[in-house]
Amino acid sequence: MLRYDVTTNDWVIYAPSRTLRPDDYTSSSSTERTSAARCPFCPGHEDMTPAEIASMREGDHWSVRVVPNKFPALRIEEPEERHEDGRLFRFMGGCGAHEVIIDSPDHDTSLALQPVDQIVRILSMMQQRYIDLMRDSRFQAIVIFKNHGEGAGTSLAHPHCQLIATPVAPKMLRNKLAIATQYFDQTGRCLYCDLLGHELDAKDRVLAENEHFIAVLPYASHVPFETWISPRVRQSSFRWLDPALLKPLACQLKEILSRLHFGLGNPDYNLTINTAPRGEEDSEFFSWHIQILPRLTTPAGFELGSGMSINTMLPEDAAKFLRSVEIR
Repeated sequence: MLRYDVTTNDWVIYAPSRTLRPDDYTSSSSTERTSAARCPFCPGHEDMTPAEIASMREGDHWSVRVVPNKFPALRIEEPEERHEDGRLFRFMGGCGAHEVIIDSPDHDTSLALQPVDQIVRILSMMQQRYIDLMRDSRFQAIVIFKNHGEGAGTSLAHPHCQLIATPVAPKMLRNKLAIATQYFDQTGRCLYCDLLGHELDAKDRVLAENEHFIAVLPYASHVPFETWISPRVRQSSFRWLDPALLKPLACQLKEILSRLHFGLGNPDYNLTINTAPRGEEDSEFFSWHIQILPRLTTPAGFELGSGMSINTMLPEDAAKFLRSVEIR
């Protein structure tokens, strides 16, 4: 179920079933609990997950596997109807989808250390699942994300990504689109394209680039070492990315994650693919991008009470440090 917060104009997802998760799924404090011998994502344990949705296989061996989340935030079977419970209380059914993409059969190899070809497979599966889920007209947006490490919210050690399809566009995405739309209306240009151009001119926050993608630590980074990977040629939706460009994207992603891994000692991080919602996938004012947020600090009272970020490191200094990291 989703409930509407009239004070923020945002929806809140309620998923009481997620409180039923056993300790294996909610704590990584015990290496025994998350060992490969008991891991439901490891090969040979396929019967420990819900029925497979999709996979990439060679013979009997899989390289990437997709399953429903055992404790979903939203469910395809739920209704989407909206209701009012009094003038200021509104709710709707918990309609959506929640899937897990298992990065590889390897229990101990993080995304930063995967070979490029395996990262290509993961990105390809993300795109395939995005396209397939958006065939359901009830879904307005799909959030693709990875939680790496306990501090980033991961609940199972085996490397994996997730997709959640929502029946409404999340407020943060709506706000970004509104700002980008206003900028386009005023200038006739894409805000994200202009930002990328200015960063390339400034150079000191550019971390890496290739023919098709550029990695930048944004001028107003919210957390230390925040990094964006953007396409050189603007596209509003990740679904439109030419599959032939998945390899250069994988190369860029591996380099950035490797620099974070070796430079910062394998930090916890959240990774999201920011992409336009339904109805805006052909817009001229937005550009999809990958956002990586290392979890090196903990938001405290001021950040939570004000909604403002306190960053303890200038992005120019962070970029300079990461450029100096030796990738092994």
